[in-house]
Amino acid sequence: MKKEKRRVDLRKEAFKRIESMHPHMVLLYVSMIGSAIIFLFTIVAFTVSRPADADFLTINFPKSFIISTFVLLLSSFTVSKVLPAYEKDDLDEVKKWLGFTLLLGFAFSLSQLTGWKELQSYNILFTGHRSGAYLYVISGLHVLHMAGVMIFAVVLLLECHKTSQDAVKHLMYSTNPYQKVKLKILTDFWHFADAVWIVLFFYFLFSF
Repeated sequence: MKKEKRRVDLRKEAFKRIESMHPHMVLLYVSMIGSAIIFLFTIVAFTVSRPADADFLTINFPKSFIISTFVLLLSSFTVSKVLPAYEKDDLDEVKKWLGFTLLLGFAFSLSQLTGWKELQSYNILFTGHRSGAYLYVISGLHVLHMAGVMIFAVVLLLECHKTSQDAVKHLMYSTNPYQKVKLKILTDFWHFADAVWIVLFFYFLFSF
C-alpha cells in the first residue's frame, strides 16, 4: 500500500511539474526526445551497414572530431554561465558568455568540416558505401542541430545588446519572465546537442 501510494504521489508531482512548465519548454523537451530517436535510428542503420565495409578497420579516427569534442565541452561550460548572469541582472556578462559560446559553436562547426575532409582523404565518401554516407548524415544532422541553436543564440545576443543600450528596455528585459525561459531553452538545448555529440563521438571512436 505504501509503495502504491508513493507511486501515485510521484505521478501527481510529475504532472504538476509538467503543468507548471512554460509551453515552449514542454515543446523543447518533446523535440529533444524526437531528435534523440532520430539519432538512435541513424546509429542503428550505420551499425547494420558497417560490417560489410572493411575500410573502416584500416583508417585513423579523424583528429578534427577529437578537437571538436573538446571545443564543444568548453562551450557547454560557457553556455552554463549565461542564465546565472541574467539572474544577477548583469547584461554585460550575458553578452560575454553568449559571445564566447557562439565563437566555440563556430569553431566546432569548422572542425566538423575539417573532419569531413579527413574522411574524404581516407576515401570515405558520401556517395560511396552506405556506411560512409551514414557517417556524413549522422554528423551532418548534428551540425544542423547546432546551426539551429546557434541562430537562436545570435538572436538572443542581438536582443540583449539592443536592450542594454536603453535603461527602460533593460528594466523590462530583466523583469520579463519569458526572457529567462528563452535563455533556459538555449542552455538546455545546447547541453542536449553536446550530450548527443559525446555519444556519437565515442560510438565513432570505437568504430574505427
